Amino acid sequence: MSNKAAKLLSPEARERLGRLAPELRAVDDWSEPVIEARVRAFAEAEDCKLGQIAQPLRAALTGSNASPGIFEVMAILGHAESLARIADQYPGA
Repeated sequence: MSNKAAKLLSPEARERLGRLAPELRAVDDWSEPVIEARVRAFAEAEDCKLGQIAQPLRAALTGSNASPGIFEVMAILGHAESLARIADQYPGA
C-alpha cells in the first residue's frame, strides 16, 4: 500500500468502512449502479461527503489513492473480494 493510501485510512475512516461493510454485504445485485447507489445513500446517512467514503474505500480496495472509478473497481473485484479487502482494514467488517 502506498503511503498516500495509508494516510487515507485513518482510524475514523476505518470505522466508517466497518459501518459500510454490512450495507455492502446486503447488496444482491453487485453491479456498478447498485453499488454506487448504496454507497451514496450510506454517505448521506453518515452526513458526510462521498469523497470521505470513496477515498478510504479506494485505498482499502486497491492499496492506492488513485484508481479507475471506485464503483467500477468494486464491480470488477466482486462482492466477496471487495468485502474481504474492507475487512483487512477493519477486522470484523
